[in-house]
Amino acid sequence: MSKEKSSIQNHLNVLIVEDENIIAKDLSRIMKKFGYEVADIVVSGEEVITKAIQLRPDLIIMDVKLSGKMSGIEAADEIKKIIDIPIIYLTAYADAESIQKAKLTEPFAYIVKPFDEKVLHTSIEIAVHKHKIGKKLRERTLELEEEKKKSDVLIHNILPKQVVKELRETGWIKPREYKMVTLLFTDFQDFSTLSAQMTPNELVSELNEIFKHFDGIIDEFALEKLKIIGDSYMAGGGFPDESTDHAIRVVKAAILMQEFITERNRSSVYKWPMRLGVHSGNVVAGVIGKNKMTYDVWGTTVNIANRMESNGRVGKVNISSSTYNLVKDYCDCVFHDSLKINDKTKIDMYFVKSIK
Repeated sequence: MSKEKSSIQNHLNVLIVEDENIIAKDLSRIMKKFGYEVADIVVSGEEVITKAIQLRPDLIIMDVKLSGKMSGIEAADEIKKIIDIPIIYLTAYADAESIQKAKLTEPFAYIVKPFDEKVLHTSIEIAVHKHKIGKKLRERTLELEEEKKKSDVLIHNILPKQVVKELRETGWIKPREYKMVTLLFTDFQDFSTLSAQMTPNELVSELNEIFKHFDGIIDEFALEKLKIIGDSYMAGGGFPDESTDHAIRVVKAAILMQEFITERNRSSVYKWPMRLGVHSGNVVAGVIGKNKMTYDVWGTTVNIANRMESNGRVGKVNISSSTYNLVKDYCDCVFHDSLKINDKTKIDMYFVKSIK
């Protein structure tokens, strides 16, 4: 056995595609001399496609002109669509047209007969190494793409779609003032007393089931979930995309939330008495934080919406006069009280009875 062995792979399987018997046998001898194994010898393009799929060789050495109707270049093109195998052309055709056609199939080498054994050996070693590196690179690229998809899902769960887009395009989020939005707050009455009756697992399971359902309602009305603070759920509409129907969408979502809780309490072991408040006004919105970014809103509107909740009643949707003026043509509402905001300001409050 010759000392000239492969440094790439001790058991490299090579499929030889050559319709000249003498050259095919010579190639087989040389492959064994290099320390490679010959998977098979075939003479036509049609046959090499079948054998490539069946044998899965590590490398194909193929003539450009073969027996049958299909050329080596055409066969290589078909193989490339099905299986990833490095191909080396070994041919007597060195004209520009043949080489250009061969290039379209992206071969790992194009060697002209009569060939030099050392050149062939080097070409094989380079082809196998290049293919191996390319495969690892493609695998790593796919891994990175999967990681990016997971990151995209995660960041879209944290930040609104439009905010993510701005962050990627500019590298930061510019705070924005919105002249009119609608905010919603929920809170469970006597939460401390109720939670004390549950195990930690029961408490988290109950809240998770409720808030997941709320998430679905928020998505249904294209609203923005802002945060959960303890047992309080905060969401709103009219930001980051401005709209004219944010108030009615928030109110409709609020009604469904209360209906869900009421229905759930009928059969659940634990009853969750919930207040819900809604207010419309101006806010400033932006992103804060470094390692854990949060999209949030600030302003008097936030405080008033929170007070709409705390001054509401269990099972009711309590809205401010500001929200009432935006939805009164679409909802049946009833006045129930006025809330003193400061020494000079009072805000009327309404319970939403139904959608017209």
